[in-house]
Amino acid sequence: MTTKTNTTPLRPIQVLLRSKDAIELYTLPDTSSSSSFSTTSTPNKDNGRVIYQGKSTFHLVSPTGNQLFVHDPSIGLLACKLTDGGSPSKKSAFLSDSQTIQMAKCSPRGSYLLTWQRPSSSSSSSGGGGVVDKDGNLKVWSASDGKLLKSLSCKKATLETLQWTHDEELAFHLVTNEIHVYSAQDGWRRVGKVRCMNVASFSLPRVRGYAKNVVMSSDGGAGGGSKRYVFTVFCPESKGKPARVDLLRYPDRMGRDSSTVVGGASPSSNNNNNNNSNTETSPHLPSGPALASKSLFHAEEVTVQWSPRADSALLLTQTAVDSTGESYYGSTHLFLLLETDLKDPSRGVVLSVPLPPEAGKDSNGVVPIVSAGWIPNPCISGPVPFGVISGKMPALASLHHGLSGEPTFLMGRAHRNVMDVSPHGRFVVCGGYGNLAGGMDFWDRNKGKMIPRHVVMASSSPNGDGAFVTMKEPGDLTLTSCSPVVGHQWAPDSRTYLVSTTSPRMNVENGVHVYRYDGTLIDDSKLPWDNDKYRPDKLLSAEYVPAPLAEDANNGDGEGSKEFYYYPDRPQSPPPRSHVELKGEDAEKALASIRQTQSNGKSNGKSPAVAAYVPPAARAGGGGRGGAYVPPGARGGAAGRSGGTSLAERMRQEREGSAAALTGKKVVKRTGPVGAASVGPVGSDPDSKSKNAVRREKQRLAKEKAEREAAEAEQRKKEEEAARAEANKLDPEKRAKKLRKTLKQIDEIKAKAEQGVELNEDQKMKLASEKELRKELASLGL
Repeated sequence: MTTKTNTTPLRPIQVLLRSKDAIELYTLPDTSSSSSFSTTSTPNKDNGRVIYQGKSTFHLVSPTGNQLFVHDPSIGLLACKLTDGGSPSKKSAFLSDSQTIQMAKCSPRGSYLLTWQRPSSSSSSSGGGGVVDKDGNLKVWSASDGKLLKSLSCKKATLETLQWTHDEELAFHLVTNEIHVYSAQDGWRRVGKVRCMNVASFSLPRVRGYAKNVVMSSDGGAGGGSKRYVFTVFCPESKGKPARVDLLRYPDRMGRDSSTVVGGASPSSNNNNNNNSNTETSPHLPSGPALASKSLFHAEEVTVQWSPRADSALLLTQTAVDSTGESYYGSTHLFLLLETDLKDPSRGVVLSVPLPPEAGKDSNGVVPIVSAGWIPNPCISGPVPFGVISGKMPALASLHHGLSGEPTFLMGRAHRNVMDVSPHGRFVVCGGYGNLAGGMDFWDRNKGKMIPRHVVMASSSPNGDGAFVTMKEPGDLTLTSCSPVVGHQWAPDSRTYLVSTTSPRMNVENGVHVYRYDGTLIDDSKLPWDNDKYRPDKLLSAEYVPAPLAEDANNGDGEGSKEFYYYPDRPQSPPPRSHVELKGEDAEKALASIRQTQSNGKSNGKSPAVAAYVPPAARAGGGGRGGAYVPPGARGGAAGRSGGTSLAERMRQEREGSAAALTGKKVVKRTGPVGAASVGPVGSDPDSKSKNAVRREKQRLAKEKAEREAAEAEQRKKEEEAARAEANKLDPEKRAKKLRKTLKQIDEIKAKAEQGVELNEDQKMKLASEKELRKELASLGL
């Protein structure tokens, strides 16, 4: 899948490294199967191009990969071209008065820059008690010429209060109890507002792609009509009310108190330095109710991850403290938000994501969520699936159906906290990074298997060709990084995977390592950079330069493309024909030799050494004291895993005893790539089940789901009763006053219902609680 002709070469894969001294750009050598098997000469370690020389506080790469923005506190924000060779001709600021900028981000297609800095000394106190910068400390700039387009005020050190739609036609800005909508391409005129009391955050999708068989209308709307943009708003708990998330759509479903300007942008002043001068004078069109709403009883923070088609989202809620004491990280819940309900296409729906029963639960029967994310390719057939890592460590990695949320494929339990999917959605890495051991498993999602790895042997076959052996066992394919992993990223062509150890998170062993999609570690001698120059603590970041926007996808509005990616989607590469694969007894001997080499922490230059991280003080000849303590996890152990026969290792092996049985387990029928299947009966061999067995399995799953939902409802009820009882003890008169007020509201709702007014979900819930509230009021004896 490529948008380039055969005569136009693709842009090479490039890696950008920022250290304490400079920012450098390196071109990654060919990493195809043939090149990885061949013995090429060591590349020049000094062939990287210095983009910027000097210290910098942060940098920003444009979404197209053409431009780099660097912030030097003594100069300001500078612009450097990545495609025409070299650093800026002169060290002059690209943005005026930008020395004090502390953070910046690009719009989805790179046309605008958003910067934030502390309010200046010209600030004044606002009527709400806050501080308002007269000149505006949240600024929008043109990314092409550095011109200031709009100034706004923002007290918090964040850039998320202003977000663009995926096509950059509209910009949404969060203010107190409202979100203002601006036409970014029409002089930044305000064209609507979203009224939402106590709103704390919102989220817009940055990318929108479409399946191959969807034909777009001329104005960008699927099936005709004006463009519509889905987004979410989050309101935290306030005054006893639970937190709430709403799924909205501009311009027709933004809530009853919201409105849009009839006929487009309203006539208003275009003063860049006046924060609130854009008042609408044109007629307004009120919007309908939200597509869907969800009350959240355990949510202090929310994370929204959008599907690549921007028609659904994953909502991960979290509390800072787990009241049960089971988790240091608090409690988590996962929900699926859909723009269109299959039962009622006129509205959306919020579903609780059902987690696999194999995931480990805490003592209260709750499955903690470690991470969740979408397959990023919108052009795959069927619903776009998503991946979840859930349960107590060792956690279970699973793929889920994009419309029902049901699990479809289990990838086994291990100490993993990250699921990285390649841009094309074919290859998946399950990794344990940060505080975990750095283990990695490489999967082919289309085949539903761990990717076999071809390892070249040092000896040659009798006819003079090279010999290789294929590793297929999961125990052989699991890798452990030789240093703690801080950064991790797939290349835009989905062929290589980068891991890095950077400062200030880790101030030892800084460096960058690159793996092929099958887990083969590319030897440091074949990389264009020298990791030694960044040690021990000089490397600040490492990342791939983004791919250019595909020509077909960049046809004016960025929609309607059948080809979504710049680079083609390529399957696994076969081994080169010039090498001979070892079979039978020869293969067993070769694999045994590789395992022994890995367990000793040695490398033959052709295959990765699987060894646990050893602190510098514990290394022989590394400046540490003789006989320094070595953690059990850093002592010799089985191939592919750290540890040996220590008590902790034996206990971990007992806990993970069933992980092998879960690895690669299909949960439902698969009609296509893993995770994109329609939900069906459970079983290792679906075709062998009778209709009665399928029916009984569905009944069992439905019963388990009902029991789980009933248990959750009962738990919430107990918590609410306990909270009410505590409030009654502290101040019964205050509680009675609140109860009478609520009962009065219930009487008003009853009167509305008798008049034929349709009630919403909150009103129905209040009516249902009338009996309990009157009983509680009577128990107060007032």
